[in-house]
Amino acid sequence: MSVNDQFKIIVGNFVGDAFYMRSIAGFMLEGRFKAAGLRSIARLIDEDEPFSFTIDKKTTVHVPIELNKQIKQELFAIADKLEGKSE
Repeated sequence: MSVNDQFKIIVGNFVGDAFYMRSIAGFMLEGRFKAAGLRSIARLIDEDEPFSFTIDKKTTVHVPIELNKQIKQELFAIADKLEGKSE
């Protein structure tokens, strides 16, 4: 199942008990995440501070503060879905 229609910032697919992320905030990335990992990432995001994360040796994603709240909501919603807490 794709999340393209459900979420604005995160693009990826649910496969079994994992989520395969293809992009976040318009930055391409490939990653397989479980619910606990997505929750850990979301908890690191402070809604009032800019944040960055490194995808590989050449790519660092700088996320604008304006997107922090939405990214956190989407990460928690994906984790909930993986854990069967949402439709």
